[in-house]
Amino acid sequence: MNLLSFLKKKSKISIDSADLNLIKKYNFDSLTSNPTLILNALLSKSYNFILKNFLLNFNKKILLDSDENISFYDKLLIFIVCNLIKFIKDKISIEIPARISYNYNKIIIYSKKIVYLCDLFGINKDKILIKIPATDSGIKAASKLKLSNINSNITLIFDMNQVKKCFDYGIYIISPFVGRISDSINCYYDSGVNFVKNIFYYKESFNFKTKIMAASFRNLNQIINLSFCDYITISPIFFDKLINKKINFNILIKKNPINYNLNYLNTISSKLLLNGIIQFEKDHNKLINLLSFLINNIKN
Repeated sequence: MNLLSFLKKKSKISIDSADLNLIKKYNFDSLTSNPTLILNALLSKSYNFILKNFLLNFNKKILLDSDENISFYDKLLIFIVCNLIKFIKDKISIEIPARISYNYNKIIIYSKKIVYLCDLFGINKDKILIKIPATDSGIKAASKLKLSNINSNITLIFDMNQVKKCFDYGIYIISPFVGRISDSINCYYDSGVNFVKNIFYYKESFNFKTKIMAASFRNLNQIINLSFCDYITISPIFFDKLINKKINFNILIKKNPINYNLNYLNTISSKLLLNGIIQFEKDHNKLINLLSFLINNIKN
């Protein structure tokens, strides 16, 4: 048995990629996207035909990018989802633009715009999650969207305050970023892994229904040690290693956390959250610039 087969017995596997060829080849449960992944996918050859056909039908009157109005980027984003979703068993997480992460009203508007376009493209609302950064505005917006049966994946989770709010609001799923916490806090035990174990322990203790999707891994040990999570979202850089690594024994995963000062996370979580939003915004702008370049050149 390889490691990927082992993980599939323990958790639902999500692919942290928009690579069409990879997603076609393997039967993933779920898919998570962000501007970085979409940018990388569009720069690959797998989207050449799809992108060219879409650009040829571009209406110059439509805005390239917009918070409230339907834009070219919005339509392309959902068009890409439409091409991917048929190969995914469960749900796809569609991320809002990072620039509106602190604006409650715009998060609501943009999320409903995504749902509207998904319906227009024939994508069932139950197959998508709106991926929202874990700002106070983002978490509150997700709770409001839930009243309209629109579920969310709250991403960039770095501390227990974020977790508790999501659990209390009954958010569908949260994505703690394991590797970024491990990068920021040095301790004898892996701080990112232990943080997610604390989340799991808290969830189980109070019987919360919110699902946990562990994300942002730095090595295989982190992935294996969090295989008890509801979902694991894995970057393609680990995928071949998981397939090629054979195991012939039962791995014992200890779920209980190793106690350390969780309050320490709160002192850095705001910085990690802001840095994540800034990086997503930079990549979103690169993506928009790429689309602008392609539009201007394909029409000539």
